[in-house]
Amino acid sequence: MNQTIEFEKNTRVLIDELKSVCANYGLGNDGNEFKIITQVFLYKFLNDKFAYEIRQLDDELARADNPAAVPREMSGPEYELLMM
Repeated sequence: MNQTIEFEKNTRVLIDELKSVCANYGLGNDGNEFKIITQVFLYKFLNDKFAYEIRQLDDELARADNPAAVPREMSGPEYELLMM
């Protein structure tokens, strides 16, 4: 329950920050503001989901301090296998 409240709080902060950025660039209260916020959330969701899934598949990624650096160090075939 507490984790859900924290997630909602962080989500609201992220939306407020995105709205602020849109307003600073002249897109506040515009139809494009909704599109931008929706696309950012979709990108973040897919990126987080991808990172979670590959950590489940590879023990080295699960133990890594910086999981984003591990795929960069993989060989071509090893990286392709992970992406499958």
